[in-house]
Amino acid sequence: MSSSNLSPSALSGDKSGSYTHFPSPMKSYLLSVLAILLCAVPAAILSWMGWRAVGLEGITLSVVVAITAMVLATAFFALLSALRNKFGNTPQREDHSSHK
Repeated sequence: MSSSNLSPSALSGDKSGSYTHFPSPMKSYLLSVLAILLCAVPAAILSWMGWRAVGLEGITLSVVVAITAMVLATAFFALLSALRNKFGNTPQREDHSSHK
């Protein structure tokens, strides 16, 4: 979807601040949380296993794992989002703009 199809009102909600014009906001939030967990847990485990194998321990291990796990989780999330967009499983929004 190009940015020209999005009107400012579609991004800011209605006058009361509601985003009910999106297909299913709660389902979208739930899927986002699940996707984040799906990316964060393996990233943390892989990061911990990798740095532990190198021989890090204690506070140093904790700090390095936290940093690398965040980077890995972000990369996994970007990959998951790209795959979702490529295979067309993106939720469709209604076009409420007056430009047609």
